[in-house]
Amino acid sequence: MTEPTRGETVVAPAVPDHPPATDLPDLQPFWDAAGRGELVLPRCPECESWQWYPGPGCPCGHTGEFEWCGVRGTGVLYTFTRVERAFLPGGSGRPYTVALVELDDARGVRLVTDLVGPGSDAPRIGARVTLSPSVFDTHTLPTFALVGHDEEAAPR
Repeated sequence: MTEPTRGETVVAPAVPDHPPATDLPDLQPFWDAAGRGELVLPRCPECESWQWYPGPGCPCGHTGEFEWCGVRGTGVLYTFTRVERAFLPGGSGRPYTVALVELDDARGVRLVTDLVGPGSDAPRIGARVTLSPSVFDTHTLPTFALVGHDEEAAPR
């Protein structure tokens, strides 16, 4: 397998197919971008700090709207856990890896996501990752894949 690139799509049957909530309009820019294979996050227009998870106002005192800005979708695996059994009704029956990714160009942001592709069953903290969206019939999830990992390098 070649290195995944930003926007490359990985269909990952082990990723739980839970569509995003549609009743949270404040998150619509995030999900719209995910559907395009991109990653956008809210940023304060005054102090330029990233605001993930979006909430009312910014610590700098800004109370208006945030700007939704694109980020590269690259980062480092901060931590992870391997889920061996479904714990939600209708969840995936296969093992999958939930990851906390620290994004390169969104200082202070750590995004909860799923890790997909080769090596996702036994990743290492500190590994480089890149956005690799998982596409389902009705939605796309912003999942991540290990960079430079191929089948031969995967631990057995």
